[in-house]
Amino acid sequence: MIGRYSQAGVYRELFQSAEFLRALFAGILALAGYLLDSQSASPTTVGMVLTLLSVALNGLPIVWGAVSGILRRRVNVDELVSLAILASLIQGEFLTAAAVSFVMVVGSLIEQAASNSARKAIHSLIAISPQTAVQLIDGRTVVKPVSEVLAGETLLVKPGDRIPVDGTVRKGASAVDESSLTGESIPCDKAPGSAVYAGSLNVNGVIEIEATRIGADTTLSKVIRLVSEAEAHKPRTVRMLDRFARWFTPTILACAAVVWLLTGQADRAVAVLIVGCPCVLILATPTAVVATLGRAARAGILVKGGQYLEEVGRADVVLFDKTGTLTEGRPRVGEIVAAPGVDRLEVLTMAACAEQNSTHPLAHAVLKAAHYAGVTFSLAEEMCARIGFGVEARVLGSRIEVGSACAVRTDANFPLELRRPLEEIQETGATPLAVYRDHRLLGIIGVADRVRLSAKETVERLNSMRMKHVGLLSGDHRRSACMVAESLGIADVWWEMKPEDKLRVLKDFQASGSGVIFVGDGINDAPALAAANVGIAMGAAGTDAALETADIALMDDDISKIPFLIHLSRRMLQIIKWNIAFGVAFNVFAVASSGAGLLSPIAGALVHNIGSVLVVLSSASMALTPER
Repeated sequence: MIGRYSQAGVYRELFQSAEFLRALFAGILALAGYLLDSQSASPTTVGMVLTLLSVALNGLPIVWGAVSGILRRRVNVDELVSLAILASLIQGEFLTAAAVSFVMVVGSLIEQAASNSARKAIHSLIAISPQTAVQLIDGRTVVKPVSEVLAGETLLVKPGDRIPVDGTVRKGASAVDESSLTGESIPCDKAPGSAVYAGSLNVNGVIEIEATRIGADTTLSKVIRLVSEAEAHKPRTVRMLDRFARWFTPTILACAAVVWLLTGQADRAVAVLIVGCPCVLILATPTAVVATLGRAARAGILVKGGQYLEEVGRADVVLFDKTGTLTEGRPRVGEIVAAPGVDRLEVLTMAACAEQNSTHPLAHAVLKAAHYAGVTFSLAEEMCARIGFGVEARVLGSRIEVGSACAVRTDANFPLELRRPLEEIQETGATPLAVYRDHRLLGIIGVADRVRLSAKETVERLNSMRMKHVGLLSGDHRRSACMVAESLGIADVWWEMKPEDKLRVLKDFQASGSGVIFVGDGINDAPALAAANVGIAMGAAGTDAALETADIALMDDDISKIPFLIHLSRRMLQIIKWNIAFGVAFNVFAVASSGAGLLSPIAGALVHNIGSVLVVLSSASMALTPER
């Protein structure tokens, strides 16, 4: 009972009226029994019955928790309290047993009430999940449960309403507050074609949306599930304490036995059993981790487990991808250079047809340029994305390849007349895409992207946080990568990096003992995200790849939150260390005081719970960490 309240993954509300009233009623029975006996020279039968009823109501659940733990072969701190209650009953100290049971149960409820403040983030996410939706059918509106909404249906969302499912705006315009998902307080403007997400708030316009993802597939549902699952992943310090608990209970039992043998006073041994419960130590790490997960979620940072927070707090190397990470991820096509005898529009057309199903930001730039040019798309078959190189597909019977000119260029397949235009595109810092048909170069498309406004400040803050290395790993050409690195103050830069090259750089850092954070766009950086100590994906709102491949996902594109995440993780480690140090000192002091007769069993129960509440409050302070 006491032990299960301290587990980080328990979401059931413990501070319920029925449970509290039962404990309070048992306490009143014990008080009534005490008052009756205090008026009599010897214990009365009625007083004893009332006191034993109190023990039964509050003490039996604790004893049952201990028995259940033993049957499951799991160490449970209820064992020590149960022995203390049983020892008091054997001695005839019924009032002591009742008082200890009451104090321990009420103390556990107070601990959980305080601990729940660390879980407010997930409760708030659940609370904003809409229960109903307004469907449009032939101009009529029908209110229906969200669970009955089907993909493809048209829904009406009025100002002030929560958007019920993930969808696409088909009619109308509005500002939508997505802070519950992304942490961004400024509402986003939405127009026809814009994506909207379940749980976000429609601020000032009437919009019609087409449902695209419903139920458990919505971004909000995935976030709730992933945050819930995150608490089940035990950090390193929790696993250490699990091993510690295996021998802690036998040690306390031995201490109680020694006290009894040396003093002959059973009360002192009972007090040792009570204060010896390692609740303070067991609460030290899980409560801090849960509070930190909740604070990160409020800031739009989705962490898949407490162990990744520990890794972030210990990391001393941060490596960035370029496109879509340090740059805005909204590149535009600039110059198009065609090979002799090839039309520029043909180059763009073939590239757009091959890229039409790609999700890479450079592909979006090509498709947008093709749209403005009025290109008619042909069906792309056998499309295959090659990470770090580009895409290839069969279009109108020909094999079309589109990829980084730096990755695919060789003297044999790159005509002499196109080498100078290639160098000119590279000099501007743009990314050149080579377009091939049946292995013959059709032309080059120059695509340029802008550096994020927040990138320079982010790099400066990371450097000020005593990071050993802040670097850039790019598959782009040297000039483009170096221009971005120089503008941001990044000293370590690697260019023309294939996926295996990025892995080599990561492993070299790890081999030297460094903890590496890799930040990518979650689309084509899966190997690096997986190999790093911590992989952080950009723009996870609505992006399945980011939610699935990364250890941590930023729900918007704000890389300025990375320094805050590192600060938050480091502070969490400090809180955990303080909690553990306090827990050890507290238990040693309490056991020594009880053995010396300074604490009675009842006083020991009070002191025990005071220590637990102090640790919970210390951990809960993580939820108040300001962004800076």
